[in-house]
Amino acid sequence: MRWIAFLFLVAAPLFGFGQDAVLHSLPQAVQETVDAEKGDGVVKSSESYSWGDITIYRIEIDVDNVPTLELHVAENGKLVRSDRLQPEKDGEDGAEAN
Repeated sequence: MRWIAFLFLVAAPLFGFGQDAVLHSLPQAVQETVDAEKGDGVVKSSESYSWGDITIYRIEIDVDNVPTLELHVAENGKLVRSDRLQPEKDGEDGAEAN
C-alpha cells in the first residue's frame, strides 16, 4: 500500500509536463522557431530524421486538440517546411476537396 502512495506522489507532478517536455527536449534554435510559428497551438509530438548531415525535427502542433500544423525544422532553427493539416475547402460551397 505504501508503494502505491509513493508512486502516486512521485508521478503526479510529471503528468503536467507532457506538452512542454516535448518542446524542451529539442535544441534551443528549434525551440525558438517552433515558438515563433505555433501561435496559440500546443506541441503534441516531435520526431527527428536525418537529411544528409543535418538533423530535421518534425513537430506536430495542435489547436483545440485538433492536429493543425506540422513543422519541419533543421537543427540550426531554419524552418524547412510548414504544412497545414486542416482539410482544404473546394470552391464557394464549402465542400472538401478530393
